[in-house]
Amino acid sequence: MNSVLKTAPSPAESNELVDGPQVRELGRLGTLFGSTTFWVAVVNVLVIAVFAVMSPNFLQVSNVQNILFSGAQILLLTVGMTLLLAAGEFDISIGANVIVSSVVSAKVMVALAGTPEQVLAGEYPNAGNAIAIGVVAAILTGAVFGAVNGILITKFKISSFITTLGMLGVGTGIARVISNGTNVANIPPAIQEDFGIKTYLGIPASAILVAAITAVLWFALSKTRFGLRTLAIGSSREAALRVGIKADRYVLGLFILVGALAGLAGVIDISRFATTNLGGHEGTALAAIAGAVIGGASLWGGRASIPGAVLGALLAVLLQNGLVIVGLPVFYQQVAVGAVLIIAVYIDQRSTRRTT
Repeated sequence: MNSVLKTAPSPAESNELVDGPQVRELGRLGTLFGSTTFWVAVVNVLVIAVFAVMSPNFLQVSNVQNILFSGAQILLLTVGMTLLLAAGEFDISIGANVIVSSVVSAKVMVALAGTPEQVLAGEYPNAGNAIAIGVVAAILTGAVFGAVNGILITKFKISSFITTLGMLGVGTGIARVISNGTNVANIPPAIQEDFGIKTYLGIPASAILVAAITAVLWFALSKTRFGLRTLAIGSSREAALRVGIKADRYVLGLFILVGALAGLAGVIDISRFATTNLGGHEGTALAAIAGAVIGGASLWGGRASIPGAVLGALLAVLLQNGLVIVGLPVFYQQVAVGAVLIIAVYIDQRSTRRTT
């Protein structure tokens, strides 16, 4: 009776069976399909497809540019919020920071652009210097606003929720006091012409600037000691302190950085329409937090993704823009973004429970 003698595979053959090309490929696919960033990208594509079917205007060049204009500001704030969430903090006063920074910047520009008579006549002899100083004023105002948040949180040990909730009211009130409750007009039009509505190869200048800043912050978070320590603080502040990380100093620095980003967002805000927007930022913090959490950042700290934040911010902007394009009232935007945020937090909680 014939029989077939089966011998055990050699070590090399065993390794090939366990870790062969097919297995490695399946591993890569598993990592891809398990990535939050991948699924947010899929959702973005689906949202674009749905709105494109519902309205032929959605994919027109003018509307795509409008998405990029709006997305630049939201992305800047979402990336900042992602850094805070990585460290286990967040800031719901970020919209108030944008408002007060834009008001201070606008006031400085109007005051330095020329005499009141010249400005009222539409003449701005010192527009260049006025705009430059106004931009610096906005960034400094935002940084100071962020520093106040950071000091209250790190030195006085007030939670970031209570601190930034209070500063939301303080910042909004200060902006209205400075502006007498009205939007600041007569801003030098050069800021709009040379930056606010300026495009390069069809891409808004503001979007190019924000993309460059986002790339730098992605590198800092993912490739440097700064990012490693930020994530360590968010994962376990006690453990970070035990290994010598000065957590309070890092958190204060993060709030100052995010405040400065909010100040720059204020400049982008006034540059687009050459006026301030006192009542237009009620949902800014919601959009920024939603974009960060949708993109993979954890509300509990220790996990964040800048590429995910980009896609999360894009989703928030697509929802806001698409709902208007298809004819729904503006207030449906907040309903949609808020609902998506709740879903994202629920998924985050489920994921956290599975890994603990």
